[in-house]
Amino acid sequence: MKPQRPGNSDANSIKENIIDPPIIAKYIRVYPTQAYNRPTLRMELLGCCSLPLGMENGAIKNSQITASSVKTSWFNTWDPFLARLNQKGKINAWRAKSNNNQQWLQIDLLSIKKITAVATQGVKSMSSENFVKTYVILYSNEGSEWKSYTDGKVTEVFSGNENSDGHVKHFFNPPILSRFIRIVPKTWYHGIALRVELFGCDFDGGLAAKRTEKSGSS
Repeated sequence: MKPQRPGNSDANSIKENIIDPPIIAKYIRVYPTQAYNRPTLRMELLGCCSLPLGMENGAIKNSQITASSVKTSWFNTWDPFLARLNQKGKINAWRAKSNNNQQWLQIDLLSIKKITAVATQGVKSMSSENFVKTYVILYSNEGSEWKSYTDGKVTEVFSGNENSDGHVKHFFNPPILSRFIRIVPKTWYHGIALRVELFGCDFDGGLAAKRTEKSGSS
């Protein structure tokens, strides 16, 4: 029996399925097995450098995730290591102590990676939704000197979430080649709160590193 993968539940949202192990092929066919009204498709195939780097599955350790500040409640703290996509529990995200543009979430990948995408998610706390509406990306190889990811001219501002639980994913073109990544919220709803995943692969060096330099500003 051929494995079936879940599709969409509405006309506009994106449903992503990770194929593990990856498929090595020249041709791909998608066979709809169930449909609402009529089978229709808009789709994208993602290649070998688009796998999760380890926020959700824990491959990125707690000690590798830091932040500018941490919100403390009467029963717990919203630590940086809770900023994992789809994190469960009552305390299940990173929240900043203060809501201003000096806050950031930082991920140390331990070595230079090729980072091709980022996905963000907010959180619901005490019936109140908290999520980041826009943010910028900083990156560094040493963790001391930082560059902004740009659109080639100015710092790119990424659109974030519109609710507390949905995913919003952005692809980096060109990819970021770096060890450290910072997500810096610019606007938010109620308060700064993040759950994230980074996507990409190992980087073996070479001339491709020059591509990221063209998309960065100090």
